[in-house]
Amino acid sequence: MSALPLARLFGFEIRIHVSWAIILAVIAVTVVSEVATIAPDSDPIVRWIVGGVVAGAFLLSALAHELGHAIASRRGGAPGRVLVVYFFGGAASPNLETRSPRAEIVAALAGPVVSLVIGGALVAVAAAGGVVGGDLSRALGQIALVVGILNLVLGGVNLLPAFPLDGGRVVRAIAWWRTGDATSGLRTSARIGRWLGIGLGVLGVGLILRMDSVDGLMLALCGWFIVSSARALERSASLEDLLRGVLVEDAMDTDITGVPATMTLDTFAAQVLDTPGGTVPVTDGHALVGVLGARDIRRIRRADWPSTRAGDLMRTTEALPEVAPSTSLRAARDLLERSGLDGLPVMDAGRLAGIVTRRGVAKAIHDRAIRAGAAGPA
Repeated sequence: MSALPLARLFGFEIRIHVSWAIILAVIAVTVVSEVATIAPDSDPIVRWIVGGVVAGAFLLSALAHELGHAIASRRGGAPGRVLVVYFFGGAASPNLETRSPRAEIVAALAGPVVSLVIGGALVAVAAAGGVVGGDLSRALGQIALVVGILNLVLGGVNLLPAFPLDGGRVVRAIAWWRTGDATSGLRTSARIGRWLGIGLGVLGVGLILRMDSVDGLMLALCGWFIVSSARALERSASLEDLLRGVLVEDAMDTDITGVPATMTLDTFAAQVLDTPGGTVPVTDGHALVGVLGARDIRRIRRADWPSTRAGDLMRTTEALPEVAPSTSLRAARDLLERSGLDGLPVMDAGRLAGIVTRRGVAKAIHDRAIRAGAAGPA
């Protein structure tokens, strides 16, 4: 698992990406080294306590940043969901969850505003600590200053107009508002981000050549990352075009057979695993009670199949997003990505009409791409 569950706040399940283990260690070691330079007579234990406090405070700051996004997004129409805290907010999804350009701008700016406010407040606290005087006040002030600067950097960097940073979301929303086309906004954000990334890369290489600077290497790496993100965004925009107007009923599997909730895995699991996009509905009599996918089955050892029932492993209908034949395939694809499921049941007037799977979505994209290529210029 790439993200570890931490808590539940404001209706969101909070998870911390595993990359934070490295980030926190780097921050703590850097602070310990700085403290040793400034106060060489300080106790090593005290240095590590200070390093741990700064690292933990920055993690909480990043959590506040992401909560700002999440709460604003929910006010803009997005549902409550799992919230993964990444370093520098670098996981913004190209899939829109807000319902309007204005809501998207508010959601994008909420995180940086939270970070800048926290950073400004902590810098003010640091200044007050210097005025009050006293060793304890000065020490606390220095900690507040470091965490405050980190927050100001977090907020400022995220305002750069390039995905996956928040400024890229703002650019996308502005282009969406001007053109009325969200996909056009994706392309505009990707184009601006690509040029910004190239500029940072050139600046970084120049610094490396002239000064042999580590900062130059970091700038060059950031430029490469932003250019790569722009390319991914352009691919996402192409997918949006291919899925425009396609409905779930155009891609769902209707030739499906459910399994009873009491049936053990050994009687049907191999068939599900051998079926591309394998997902089966789980029933109780004539009622649908859940779905079971290949990913769920692979988590169970084969030796345990005879003692594991479908009902023990299924995702219940209460935990499944609702999909109808008239749902756009783009929306269904987003739901599959967010839920982590192999397939979703398609309900029509209270009855099971089919299953829409990741394989079905991929096949629809492939077929549309072939037709688009055949219709293009020779």
